[in-house]
Amino acid sequence: MMKVLICFLAALLGLVLGWVLTAAAALTIGELTGVSQFEGAFAMGAVFQLGPIGGLIFGCIGGWLGWRWAGRRNRP
Repeated sequence: MMKVLICFLAALLGLVLGWVLTAAAALTIGELTGVSQFEGAFAMGAVFQLGPIGGLIFGCIGGWLGWRWAGRRNRP
């Protein structure tokens, strides 16, 4: 049961960090390349379209890393 909890918490942490980092990277790249910010459309796209994609990817990676870490932790 502890392995599942560790896996879930690692996936949740990866989800949040992935969402924030992906949205921040998209906003930074958009500012550097001069993308129009008309009424915040690009910012909303970065946060609500690109952010979840990064969150999903990083959440899967976090869950996988948590599963591996918890598996090694329980070995004698």
